[in-house]
Amino acid sequence: MSNKKKQPEQEPIDVSHEELEELKRDMRSAQLTAWAMANQQKIIAGVVALLMVIVGVSLWKEHRASQRASAATLYQQALNVQQADDKRSLLQAIIKDYDETVYGDLARLLLVNVDEENAAEYLQTLMQRPDVDGSIKMQARLDLAQLRLDAGDKAAARELLATDSVADYEQLRQYLMAQAANDDAERVEHLKKARDAISHDAELSQRIERQLSTLGASAAGQG
Repeated sequence: MSNKKKQPEQEPIDVSHEELEELKRDMRSAQLTAWAMANQQKIIAGVVALLMVIVGVSLWKEHRASQRASAATLYQQALNVQQADDKRSLLQAIIKDYDETVYGDLARLLLVNVDEENAAEYLQTLMQRPDVDGSIKMQARLDLAQLRLDAGDKAAARELLATDSVADYEQLRQYLMAQAANDDAERVEHLKKARDAISHDAELSQRIERQLSTLGASAAGQG
């Protein structure tokens, strides 16, 4: 029979939940520290790159704000100038130096009235550029339709006016469609739609009423 003494059983280590969580945090912290030490060059390079991006974006925003301010100053000067040649020079300078701002688009709209030889080209450029504001693009379309009407090309005008407009431009669109109409009945139809549309131009509204009155009197005389 063996005389070996029985070894006492080891008592289980009592670890609380809080102590276990703290131990896990310490392990994670040690692993993170080791990873950071091993990759410190990459971390530094990443931080530097991020700072460069932040600085670059900030400088770009400052540049854009400066460009807009300079363009706005030139545009205001152009509005105040009375001489057509001086106005044209200022507006063309805006397009040359600040065409990426909204003032480049507005300059083209104003140039239509002071550089008639190239008016259609300015308007077509506005219609084709994808970054142009929708309202400016619609105004350019209506202005080009007016040019086509002035040139006697009703078919080209109707094609331009076939595109629906927002409510603020509907009165002018319907009025121009009346001018491009092939007969009085069609003309009256568009003039009535123009009369009922939102109006921001009192002179245009009066012109519409005069044409409706004239057409009504003509129809009554024929009857």
